[in-house]
Amino acid sequence: GYESKELVASVTIDGKERKAHKLNIIKKEAELIKTIYDKFIETNSLTKTDTYLLQNHIKTKTNKPFNRFSIRSILKNPVYAIADNYTWDYFETVGATVYSERSAFDGKHGVMAYNKTEQKPGRTTEYRDYSEWIVAVGKHQGMIPGAEWVKVQNLLRQNASKSYHKPKSNVALLSGLLFCGSCGDFMRPKLSQRLNANGEKIYSYLCETKEKSRLKNCNMKNPNGNILDKAI
Repeated sequence: GYESKELVASVTIDGKERKAHKLNIIKKEAELIKTIYDKFIETNSLTKTDTYLLQNHIKTKTNKPFNRFSIRSILKNPVYAIADNYTWDYFETVGATVYSERSAFDGKHGVMAYNKTEQKPGRTTEYRDYSEWIVAVGKHQGMIPGAEWVKVQNLLRQNASKSYHKPKSNVALLSGLLFCGSCGDFMRPKLSQRLNANGEKIYSYLCETKEKSRLKNCNMKNPNGNILDKAI
């Protein structure tokens, strides 16, 4: 949604002169960001938002399909929020350290938040507790009205118990290894309640793109997992 532009001015930090930068809106990407927020508010579902983007062939800047995790990251990022009374009240309520006066939350500029994530090698980026966040008003233009951004944060928190986890299986031999021959996405095991002649639960492998797009982007048949695993 933004690109960083170097400014002519410079700032002095700890006795060192550094170039100043400003975030400028990329119009086309900003429209996509607003679409993602609108769709999530409409559906209250990361999965349905993911399905919408997939069905409409909307991809990331690196030309990859969105997933629940990248969508959630966009929805949780305060850089898109307009600094107004709603965002001021929200960050005050959750205990973040706010380094701008309420009057600076002018309904135009965006929010800058520091120390919000913890990044460890080999691990998924995790958000720190709000009490560790440092929040200020940025020089950039905000995109999402504070009321909408706060609403999204509340919905995400309510849905936290229903967060998506990559399916795991102690039965399916090819779980995490099998790819769809049609679209190249992962195929994950899907258990049924039926039993085969050996008394084992029958399961198949299901293409994730086929499932998420509701058959629109892929129609690969589901191979019988019991037979496939036995053959392997």
